[in-house]
Amino acid sequence: MKNSTKEMENVATLVANSQTGGDEFYAELQKKAQDAVASIFKSPLYPIQYPSQGDFLWNWQNMNNDFNESTYNYINSVVAPGDITNTAKLGSPGSFPNAYIQILNSIMYSLNTKDQGRLDQATKNASTQGGTVVSDYQTCYGNISAEEMEKVKVKTKLDYIIGYIFGSVWSGKEAAGESPISYTQMTEARNLKKLLPNRPASSDQVISDVSIYLNIMSPVNALQDALQNGSWILTSLKDCTEFPDKKNGGIKTVNPNTGVISDKFNVGYSINKSKQEISNDLQNKGRTIEIKMETHSASGSEMNVHIEGQAGFSVGSWLKFGISGGGSYDMSKAEGTSTDCSVSMKWEGYAMIPMGPTAWQQATEKGWYYADPISQAVVNAEKDISGFKFVIKPPFNMDTFKNGGNFGMLNNLLIANYPTVEITYRNANFRKFKESWEEHASGNLTLFGFIKLGSFSQGVYKSSFKESSDNSSFKVTFSASDAIVSVPELQQSAYAIGGAITNPGA
Repeated sequence: MKNSTKEMENVATLVANSQTGGDEFYAELQKKAQDAVASIFKSPLYPIQYPSQGDFLWNWQNMNNDFNESTYNYINSVVAPGDITNTAKLGSPGSFPNAYIQILNSIMYSLNTKDQGRLDQATKNASTQGGTVVSDYQTCYGNISAEEMEKVKVKTKLDYIIGYIFGSVWSGKEAAGESPISYTQMTEARNLKKLLPNRPASSDQVISDVSIYLNIMSPVNALQDALQNGSWILTSLKDCTEFPDKKNGGIKTVNPNTGVISDKFNVGYSINKSKQEISNDLQNKGRTIEIKMETHSASGSEMNVHIEGQAGFSVGSWLKFGISGGGSYDMSKAEGTSTDCSVSMKWEGYAMIPMGPTAWQQATEKGWYYADPISQAVVNAEKDISGFKFVIKPPFNMDTFKNGGNFGMLNNLLIANYPTVEITYRNANFRKFKESWEEHASGNLTLFGFIKLGSFSQGVYKSSFKESSDNSSFKVTFSASDAIVSVPELQQSAYAIGGAITNPGA
């Protein structure tokens, strides 16, 4: 039992040390990335915790302007704080639009106590006429269900008839994709029928009933307008998000492996940088980000690692090369290597890519993303104020990303060519290394046991080595393999270094 406990303690120590390595690596990557783009970008960049969605397929559009499905699945993920300090992790594909709908469903537009009291009193005064409107409408067109009222976010049958049926359906505004006519417009109309071109032939009595009701309610029609418009905005946002189509700005995606175009439309996203501009940036090898490390022996089987001169930490393994056949090399324990080495990780050629969801336009009902109701609901909270409010606590932390907010989206992503890793060994044995090394193997690199420097779906790296003037020192270089460079356009990928994040509720 004592030995078992000791083993568990050793494992826990190794995990903690690896975590420390991750903390220091990502902290340095964040600093170097921020310094690299300081002249063009001022917002904080947070390293993207691997694997999240894996590598970023930057060739985001085909010749017919269909969006690359893998790129789309990357940028439409909800962003939350990562498991490593100051990193970001991405949710599953499509998780941001899904989260957005969840939050909209928890919001309603409401009036402050004073305005609601005025409206309630006016409604009470006009209750007899309001009852007549509902009775005559339901006699002609059937009972109004709770589900129908919930769908358009109204509280009463009267609001459903006037705000939705008159304001949107009979007016033709819903069919035209426009905002409904307001209570005030209906009250001020000399002939209400002229505002309702899509009214059914049997509607005369209901229209007459509503005209009388609106005149009684005229002192508070502005309050009704506010409620009607707030409800319409929420309904429109949800419809455009849940049912994207060509008319409301939905887009189709293309599978980068098969070229097959999606059957259905998806909510719109855009990348505000051309493929050629991204390609030009990645080919500019003068734009570099580099991290240097030193390793040397520590107690037992561990080694000390120092990143850019920092105090350092101990790990059991700092880098492994997993080859395509299933084997792996521990780069401090492989035959002929040593724990005493200098390391350079260099990203040559990087690009900043702005991106975002298609903004909702009230005039045309195109797009789907509109943050105002959410940010208003967060600000209004428990205040007695007219506006959008949460009626159900949202299932997310609505704070800033820095303060733990987990309802975020990428607005910019810094990508780069896969890093070239150069290891210079000292106190080693080159002849033994050369005899044991599979020179033509390709594979993948894993840093500190869990940070993968490229996708594991294919062999990202190839290796080369160079002997120094004596047998005890030599250099091993890992660079991007042909498997990752020579691929079809839509499969061209890059390393995601860090992203800037928008938190709609903050």
